[in-house]
This record gives sequence, C-alpha cells and structure tokens, in this order.
Amino acid sequence: MSALKAMKCIICGKNAPALGGLCASCLAERKSFVSVPPFCEQTVCAHCGSVFKGRRWENSKGENAELEDAARRALSVSKEEGIQVTSKITVRPVNEHNADAEVESTVRIGKERLTQTGRTRVRIRRAVCERCSKMHGKYYEAILQVRADGRQLAPDELLAVRQIVRELTQKDDREDYVRKEEAVDGGLDFQLGKLMRGRTMVRALAQKLGGRVTDSSKIVGNKEGRELFRVTFLLRLPGFRTGDFIGLDGRTLLVTHAGPQGISATDLGSGKVETLDGKTADRAKRLGGAELVEVAVVLDARMPEVTVLDPVSYRSINIVAPDWFWAKKRPENTRILKSGEDVFLVPDG
Repeated sequence: MSALKAMKCIICGKNAPALGGLCASCLAERKSFVSVPPFCEQTVCAHCGSVFKGRRWENSKGENAELEDAARRALSVSKEEGIQVTSKITVRPVNEHNADAEVESTVRIGKERLTQTGRTRVRIRRAVCERCSKMHGKYYEAILQVRADGRQLAPDELLAVRQIVRELTQKDDREDYVRKEEAVDGGLDFQLGKLMRGRTMVRALAQKLGGRVTDSSKIVGNKEGRELFRVTFLLRLPGFRTGDFIGLDGRTLLVTHAGPQGISATDLGSGKVETLDGKTADRAKRLGGAELVEVAVVLDARMPEVTVLDPVSYRSINIVAPDWFWAKKRPENTRILKSGEDVFLVPDG
C-alpha cells in the first residue's frame, strides 16, 4: 500500500484527506468555501424596473431573475486550486422592499463533494435611471412627424407607422426610446430620445409608404459650451392612394399605384397609363374613392361604344370604351364612374 493511500484525515483519522490533510466531512464542518453577507442590495428604477449593476443601468430580465443575480453577486467563493463550486439560489419575496435568498452550494474537491448553505436578505432600493430621468425631464433629440397631403392618414397607414417605429426602437440601447406618441390633426407625432433613430425611421417609412422627406433643426439649449439641437423629420405621404379617382387638367384618372416609386394613374377616357411627378400630382384634385363606383348592366357592346343601363335613372348610356374593355370577353355587368356630365368605364381593381 502506498504512503499516499495510507494517509488519513488529521482530524477524524478515518477518511482519506481531500484538502490540507482534512477529509471532505471535516472540511465541511471547519471551512466555508462559499460565504454570503447577511444583507445585499439591488437598485431598481421606480419607473421602468431596470436594474443598476456595477456602473450602469440594464434592462430587467424579470424580478426573480434579478433578485437571484443580486444574491449571486454578493457571493464570495473560494479560489483555492482544485476547488469547483456551483450554487443554486432560491428567492422568496418578503415585501416590496425585501426578499430572502437561500443559497445552496455544491463544492467539488477531486472526487469528493460537499454541500454548504447560506442565506442573505436582498434589500430593494428604488431610484430613477438616466433614461427615465430624461424622459420625465422632457428630454428628446428628434421629432418624427407623419402627414398626408390634403387628407387624414388611413387606418392601415397608422398601423404601419406605429409598427415600424416600434420595430426600429432598439430595446437594448437605453438612449433609444419613444418619449411620446401623439395623434394630431392629419397624422402622428413621435418624440424620440435619439437623433439618429429619427433619421432611420423616416427613411424606412418613406421606403414603405412613399412620400417626401424633409427635416429642420433648432437650438434647444447649451451643455458644457456645446449647442444642443433638436431635429424634426417630416414624412408627407401622397394625397392620393391606390383606388382614388382624381381630376387633372380636365381629365378623370384612376390611381393604380401610389408608393415609394411614385404615382401611376389610368386616364379613364383614353385608358392610357401615365406616371405623375410631384408637380403634376400637386395640380390634381382628389374626387373620391371606391364609394363613387357604380355597377351597371351591359346592354350592348359594339366597337367603339358600350351601352349600359344607368343603375339610378335606368336610362341607357353610350360610353366610348378604352382598349382594355375589348381585350376580354364581354361582361354582363361593368363598373362605371359619373364625373359631372361624363360617364366612364372603370377597370377592375
């Protein structure tokens, strides 16, 4: 038998030594490999629930998880060579200011294992994080405004704007926040904590919805000798949407596309499709949308005219039909639009 195997614990003389001449059982009685103070502290933002760790604020991972982390940070673990320690922490809230944390640690010394326990009370201190301090102090660097020319934003446009703003706000960046969202006459306003986020958002919205982007800035203060600017980003959406009827230079047109690539419209008289630039679109007047369309029975169709039955007066009306009408089989019914004394065929959407 080797001398090493013949050695026994210097305390009990029964078991083989695990560390420093002591067996695992005697070590557990005489040495603490894990210690925890009677009290530790966790600082939580009273407004948003974020947690102060080390030298910075971080978003909360959940109340229990943060209380466990606070207790774990308070643990003091032995760094002796050959020692491995894993700890399980169980938290029980006592009240809104305190929580008890039970610590159960498994200490591995070679092939031997021993268990040590401890308990600490986590004191919860309320404070205000720098982000909430800015938000409640009405600090913001940019304003994002979304409007439409001569009309209100449609429900789907409002939904798209809010969704893009929400998706582009970086939750892991504590300087990036929406301080305020406000529905105003004609559109939406957002107060943004970060200047560059406003630029990113307005570009993304223009790519999605189309429209013209402008920006302006003004001085709002001075900090440490440096002027502070606030920038307003404005996205003005087209006054027309797909499916709108517009009057332009004495003609009646149907808007077939309105988006980032511009506005396309079909002349209801000639059936020709044209693209409207910004200046041309500014001259146009919206006549209405799908509510203007009526369905009429087709009585006869002989090029170049189609005879339909007026669904209101029940008079027969002759209409010169564009090429698109003759390109398909004669329908039993067709869509028409009355504009003043003129009546036009309307292509299917």
